[in-house]
Amino acid sequence: MILTNGRIHTLDPVAPRIAALPITRDGRVARGVEAWEGDASQVSNERIDLGGRTVLPGLVDAHVHFRTWAVEQSRIDLAGARSVRAIAERAAAAPDGWAIGQGWRAAEAGGEPDAALLDDVCGDRPVALWAHDRHTLVLSTRALELTGTVSRNGVLREHEAWAVPLPEPTVAEARTAVDAAQALAHAAGVTQVHDFERHGGFGIWQDLHVDRLLTLRVSAARAAELLPGVRAAELRTGFGDELLRVGPVKAFLDGTLGSRTAHMLAPFADGGTGLELLGREDFADLVREAAAGGLQVAVHAIGDAANRAALDAFAATRDAWQPAGLRPRIEHAQLLHPDDVGRFAGIGVIASMQPSHAPSDRDGAEAAWGERAAGAYAWRSLADAGATLVFGSDAPIEPLRPLDGIHAAVNRTLDDRPPWRPEQALTVTEAVAGFTTGPAYAVGREHQLGRLGPGCYADLVVLDDDPFTCPPERISAIGVVATMVGGRWVHGRPPW
Repeated sequence: MILTNGRIHTLDPVAPRIAALPITRDGRVARGVEAWEGDASQVSNERIDLGGRTVLPGLVDAHVHFRTWAVEQSRIDLAGARSVRAIAERAAAAPDGWAIGQGWRAAEAGGEPDAALLDDVCGDRPVALWAHDRHTLVLSTRALELTGTVSRNGVLREHEAWAVPLPEPTVAEARTAVDAAQALAHAAGVTQVHDFERHGGFGIWQDLHVDRLLTLRVSAARAAELLPGVRAAELRTGFGDELLRVGPVKAFLDGTLGSRTAHMLAPFADGGTGLELLGREDFADLVREAAAGGLQVAVHAIGDAANRAALDAFAATRDAWQPAGLRPRIEHAQLLHPDDVGRFAGIGVIASMQPSHAPSDRDGAEAAWGERAAGAYAWRSLADAGATLVFGSDAPIEPLRPLDGIHAAVNRTLDDRPPWRPEQALTVTEAVAGFTTGPAYAVGREHQLGRLGPGCYADLVVLDDDPFTCPPERISAIGVVATMVGGRWVHGRPPW
């Protein structure tokens, strides 16, 4: 087919803007129109009139917990609750049985709920409510009993929270949810995800793929605690096919801003320096072991101390991962000491960040970090220092909407508030690259994905406006008309 009569941005430096996009029968971008006009042996002569719409390479969410996001579509939404009692009342309004929800923020609610409050409002029923950052979990007394969890007040954090055996959907239910959520992702213009689901996600992707129901391209991370088994199975990062591949090994160095468990060089404004979940030397050992097995490492680091430890470890182990062609990643990189900004490019570490976090976290960051917040979500500083930026949503923490992420990166706001620390804003070109060419580089597929050059896969999104020319404040309002993966329409098949 040939896409014509629109604004086609290829993100290919050789021809960044073209008049028509030829796509071969095997789902790849062909050579220029003038080279094959009328050659039906390579390209169908079917023409799709874009009607002035805009085409970009398919958008990538480079950090998502897909199974969790899919399942949570049907759970209690606690976002925006303005008091701890309001959090509990939303749980009480849920149907009988377990009440499981997520999304509350202590800063918005004026504190954290606890077991006593949940018991008072919800009665003798099991309730489990995750904070917005999914690093704090609050259980009612009945939920504590049913899960065999010991806690003084029902509030658990980090590994203790993640270890609670909450009711889970069956494999069939989770698979159905993930399958349905693919359509939601495509409707947001997403053609590929880097999935950081801790447990239970990879098998679902394999099941869908075997049944020919997989429509996203997926790079699936493996949890660090599974590294011995991954190595025993001789799995390597990049192993797989054109849709499903083994991704990086994912480790955690610290917690989060919201739960005050991010590891800090100096205390939070309200005290404490957070948690060090994995020491620098232990992490360096993990990087070496992973590299010996051909496995890329991605590490969660929020606080400035955690980010420094990650950079130190990657620098110390460069002799192991660099010759193997591996590309280490720091996930989130939310607060950086000024001395560490230039080290990303210097060492060769990818900054995998989530632009929507900045407008969402701005008040909490200012309250917790004060003037140190000048080094938070420092996209401009990192870009100017030559770092590779890769963007995602961290869904279900933030909505899986790349256009919101582009908007946030350019405007440093997603609502009516003025831009927050606008000196860290990016250009539209840089922001779009974070959702296209950057993620392709992060998974070693920059010659196949992330741009619409000859020989690349025809992964693309059709938009009703052009983010490069529309008013910047309108970017998040741009509509997704259609999405294509490998030459196949997966959302919004024409005619439109």
